[in-house]
Parts: sequence; C-alpha cells; structure tokens
Amino acid sequence: MSIGLSGNNVAYATSTATTITVGAPYTIFRTDTYRLPLSGARFTGARIDGMVLRTSAGRTTAGPIFGDDTGRYGIVATGRNFPPQVVFCCLTNKRDQPVEADGRVGGAVTVAATLDGPLVRYILRDPAGGHRLVSYTVSEAPGQPFTQRVSRPIDTQPSRSLIAMAPGIVAWVDQRNTAEVRLATTPAGQFDAFAGPAIPQPGTVVRLHVTRTMVVTLVRTATGFELIRFDAPTWTPTVIWTGTKAPALTAAGDRTVALVNGAVVQQQVPGRPRRTVLRLRGPAAALATDGRRIVVLERLRTRVRKRAVRQSAIVVIPVVGPPGAYTAGRPWPSLDRAVGSTR
Repeated sequence: MSIGLSGNNVAYATSTATTITVGAPYTIFRTDTYRLPLSGARFTGARIDGMVLRTSAGRTTAGPIFGDDTGRYGIVATGRNFPPQVVFCCLTNKRDQPVEADGRVGGAVTVAATLDGPLVRYILRDPAGGHRLVSYTVSEAPGQPFTQRVSRPIDTQPSRSLIAMAPGIVAWVDQRNTAEVRLATTPAGQFDAFAGPAIPQPGTVVRLHVTRTMVVTLVRTATGFELIRFDAPTWTPTVIWTGTKAPALTAAGDRTVALVNGAVVQQQVPGRPRRTVLRLRGPAAALATDGRRIVVLERLRTRVRKRAVRQSAIVVIPVVGPPGAYTAGRPWPSLDRAVGSTR
C-alpha cells in the first residue's frame, strides 16, 4: 500500500491479485486507488473510487502517489516484469487515465513525477542511462484527458535514482558527486535550463525530498545519519535529527518534515524543535504530509470473531503550529483513524 495527500483528501493505493479461469486459469494483478475526503484532519465521508491499473505481466505494487491542492493526484504504479506506469486521476473523469504506459521489457523507467498546474511532469530513464523530462497536459474534459506531450533530454545522471520533483523544482544527487544536491528551479516550471545551484552535504545522500520551498536529505556520515532541511531562498541547512540508525520513514510537504522514529511519528516545522505527535500501535508502512497534516499508514493485528486479522489504519494527524499562512483560522481537530481490513 502507499499513501498521499491531495487537497482535502487522503489518497491511497492497494495492490491485489485475482485468479480467473476461462479455459486455463490465469492471474490478473491490479493496483486500485481511492480518496478519503477530509475536513481539517477529520474524515468526512465514504471512500471514493479512483483508478485501476490491471496487468497480467506480473505482480503490481502501490508506488509513489503525488497530488496537488485540488484533489487530483497521480501514481507511479510499480511492479514485477514491467516498467513503472504513470497514471493520472481525476475528479470528474472516473476512469483509467494512463500517462506513461510503455510496458515493454526494457522500456523507459519513471524515476520522479509531480503535478504542476495543468501538467503531469515526470522524468524518464531510458535503457541506455539517458534521462528525459516529460510534460503532459491533462484535462478533466470527457474523452480528452490528455492534450499535449512535450519530451526533451536533460543533462543529468542521478545517483541510484535519487531525484525528486515538486511544482517548479527538481532536486537530484548526481552520480559524479553524491555529497551534494543539485537543483533546477523556475517560477513557471518550464526548466528551460536544467541547471541550478548545488547544495553541499556533510556525507552521502541516501534519501531525498523536495517541495516548492524546501529540500530535505537523509545523509550518511562517519558517525551515523543526519536528517537535514534546506529552506529557500538561501537553502540554509538545519539539522533536525541525528542517530546511528536511519528513521524508518521520512516525508516532506510545504515547510513541514515528518518522520517515523521507532514507535513514534514526529514533526518539525521552521524555527521549532522536533515534536512527537503520535505513538504507533503497530509498524508504519507509509508516511506523507502536505504541511498542515501528516498521514501515516499503520499495520495492525486485531481479532475479528476470534480470528487474528491483519488490518491497516490510516491515521490523520494535524501539524502542531503549522508554518505560515496555514495557522490563520485553522482550528485543526484531534487526530482521526480509518481502519479497513486488508486480509
């Protein structure tokens, strides 16, 4: 399963397999997505079906979800025996809308994606190791979800696919220097010159997140790990966590950083120390934040009719003292949970 936030919605994905018998039996693998409407940090209605990715090529897994402020979202659906599939969804157009669906063996691999206004933007790595930036104009108009595709090569070689995108910005770690993060930024989001400032790091970058106003890195140093935020426009570093073992999960949204550290979920906002906002009852499987809220997917074992059942709980946590404009007139309620069986 995977999880994300888009506007006043939690978007999540789950993968399953179904055996069908028509003559000889065969298996259909699928990834389904859903939205859970929110008011503040509280669920307000039944889940809304989203997209369905089906294939018989191999098992699918719920890949990264990317969203914006409107409720639209996309997923880079991953799996076995086929390259990642970029699929867009949808407020009024309730159907599959594949953006990059080249499932051929040896096809290009999507390494980063974002929603940037009317564009789905993503970076492809081809089998020869080259990279291309693709901008696909999307529409909610029935029968015409996609209107223009622009693709061009970019001169970068990310290390171990350490590359991240947000509207108007791309961050990556070049394989020629794993102790710095490169940035490409433009207000219009066109990236006509795919080059930008370099942000030095105190060690080797092992995780990378980017938002419109912040870069977050997890760096392996000689003594352990450091989680560091770099805030625009000067990209000033702030070390927000250190330890000998890396946090299980990290996420960034707007100017908020979230992490799962042991059995707790913690937040960090500008100018304030790290703060614990939730103690987990089971292991965390996914984490996301939009700057105002944090969502975590928690794996639980409960008893239903005297049987042990594995379940997933989606927990929504209001960010305490969210930065900037989010604090005005936002009396966020207490956290809420939605539990659904994944048996």
